[in-house]
Amino acid sequence: MAEESTGFASISAESLVNFRQRVKGTVSQPGDPEYNLSKWAPNSIKPSKVIVTPAVVEDIAEAVKFARAQGLTLGVRGGGHSSSTASATDGLLIDMRNMTLIRIDEPAKLAHIEAGARTNEVEAATIKHGLGACVGACSQVSVGGYILSGGVGYSTGTYGLAADNLVAATVVLATGEIARASESENPDLFWALRGGGSNFGVVSEVVVRLHPQRPDAYAIAYFYIPDKLPEVVEAIRQWLAVRKGHEAVQLRFSLDMEGKPVVIVTGVSNSTQEGGEKAFNRFRDIGPVKAINVQVPWQEVSNLANAANEIPGNKLCVGAHIDVFDFEQAKKAYDALMELAKSAPFSIVIYEFYAFDKVASVPVESAAFSQRDDFVNVICGVFWMGEEFSPQARDECLKLKKVVSGSSSTKAQESLGYVNTADIFSTLNETDDYARKLFGPNYARLQQVKRKYDPDMVFDRWFAIRPAT
Repeated sequence: MAEESTGFASISAESLVNFRQRVKGTVSQPGDPEYNLSKWAPNSIKPSKVIVTPAVVEDIAEAVKFARAQGLTLGVRGGGHSSSTASATDGLLIDMRNMTLIRIDEPAKLAHIEAGARTNEVEAATIKHGLGACVGACSQVSVGGYILSGGVGYSTGTYGLAADNLVAATVVLATGEIARASESENPDLFWALRGGGSNFGVVSEVVVRLHPQRPDAYAIAYFYIPDKLPEVVEAIRQWLAVRKGHEAVQLRFSLDMEGKPVVIVTGVSNSTQEGGEKAFNRFRDIGPVKAINVQVPWQEVSNLANAANEIPGNKLCVGAHIDVFDFEQAKKAYDALMELAKSAPFSIVIYEFYAFDKVASVPVESAAFSQRDDFVNVICGVFWMGEEFSPQARDECLKLKKVVSGSSSTKAQESLGYVNTADIFSTLNETDDYARKLFGPNYARLQQVKRKYDPDMVFDRWFAIRPAT
């Protein structure tokens, strides 16, 4: 049997030809025009031997079976927005970018969404019906990985996690079988998918609850000189004392386009302009050097953060949890970020103040997602150009995380951070220590589900769960 002659010694030419014929989407190799490894963080790319871009769920099933038959590792790329290599592989990569169909069942208030659809696409499709889904604050994130790992965003304060609003999922299992997961079909798998990530199969479609949604929202972006930090922190603390569930604020430290330090407050109030001004005018009164406050169409809200999607160069993110937020804590984080920016000038610290009461009220055993403490999520992002800084990027990221959470409780300090920003830990799978820490009291049950659906650990790229023995 002839062998592929371009570095694919383990894949016979005949088997590859047959595989291509069975797939309705595309199958590509290096050198093919369809071959595309692009990701938000170039440092998170691995050159894959084969990329399958499925058009239908059966393509995913064929890809899983082919990879197993050929002894290739499997990876799944959704929106390409991760800074880890969990969504990359040197084997066979399933690229979901073309599976973006969205179907709205308006009477039932449900959306059937293919896993490659991105946040802004979901918002645009649902708002036509006066409805909204629980999606993230970034337009470029695809719904598949986001929902499976938990999912926080501007709707969290009102409707909870995206995972808690999952109704059903279509999953390609390790055998290549296509399964349905819901409360009534494979309920153990459904429980595991709501927070257990990519450990149990490739999700091709999700069905999520929709909620009544206004056509627009009030949004702010206020830029301050660093000397205003004490007043900014105090204003956030005052707002937190009276915050409503439909309001969310982010605090960001970074350098501006001219390389000058800047403190930024952004906010979204899912309300009228009058309601938004009542909530956020305290930030305007501080005296920003630049102020943006506007009523925006709901489908444009996730585009407000698009500037972060355009930051060039390498990126590595880690989450931190805090339960102490005051000027002393914020100043330490700001100083640490400014020191880091001398070597990695695009780096950022972002505090996400979403109301978490709804999430925390759900019993931890109700779904695989276990991070239900009422912590504030903080994103520590180390962004740099070139390769000179690369060897120290991870250590600098962890150092920044330690400073950010250093004033908080021991539990917050020891947390891996919100799971969808815990990139730095997600592929450290030589042992299952990090998975045990992430899933906490739910880990033993997840091991049982893993033994049933993926005993050979075919899916092991992200916080790999070890099957029960």
